[in-house]
Amino acid sequence: MIREAEKRDKDKLIELYRMLVPNSKKMNVREEQIETIRRDRNNFLFVYEEDGELIGTLTLNICLQALHGYQPYGVIENIIVREGFRGRNIGKKLLQHAEKYCLSIDCHRIMLLSSSKRDRAHQFFEREGFDGSVSRGFKKYL
Repeated sequence: MIREAEKRDKDKLIELYRMLVPNSKKMNVREEQIETIRRDRNNFLFVYEEDGELIGTLTLNICLQALHGYQPYGVIENIIVREGFRGRNIGKKLLQHAEKYCLSIDCHRIMLLSSSKRDRAHQFFEREGFDGSVSRGFKKYL
């Protein structure tokens, strides 16, 4: 089942995020921030739950722009599926859930960034219709 994360999911989200960025010294998951995201109509922290266990997560941010009239765009970040559950279409279901929402509000496009070294993830994103050759991503950490 896919649902929005709740404060009670904090520790399980930390476990998932550790799989994504195992050496992060800046990780700081807060219950209050999970609740803030839950109340925000343009930001979503989705989790995939099965038998009470969080197996996957995805963050979706809806961004307003002026270029395409009233059409916003979606940005997907921090998509992760627990090791041992990969290959069961959980990531696909999370992406489809985000895409369905974006279509429902007439988004112009959906974008995502992925670490340049995550080749298996890139193959997965391309199978799901994302084109890694049309843009080049840049990050500046502050």
